[in-house]
Amino acid sequence: MIRLTSIISRIERHGTRARELGKQDLSDYLVFNSLAMECFQAVNSAIDLAELIVSEKNLGFPSNYREIFELLHEAKLIGKKTSDDIKRLVFLRNLISHEYYTITQKELKEMANLLGCLDELIESAKRIGRG
Repeated sequence: MIRLTSIISRIERHGTRARELGKQDLSDYLVFNSLAMECFQAVNSAIDLAELIVSEKNLGFPSNYREIFELLHEAKLIGKKTSDDIKRLVFLRNLISHEYYTITQKELKEMANLLGCLDELIESAKRIGRG
């Protein structure tokens, strides 16, 4: 339960900071990179939370991050739109992580806006934690 609370807190903290930074001038190097890191950390924390739920509920053994969210959707723990939005977040996270190419301001703003979809994942995790 403590781990669950800690992960949820990280997602919320990074999401809040990302939304604040997303309103600023992304042409500023420090703002752009700070936003990238906040989004990256929020998505990493969401992956941690999803892995915890998959493990706790014995939903299977995903071979990649995208499959984790497909398993949660198949178990009816998150909706299809949330699953799709989180998979898009994972894709954008990978752009930051692996530097396939520099993520654009537009993609980074999209990422910050998509972080709101993590609320459904958090609510699902809270229900599991209580029950």
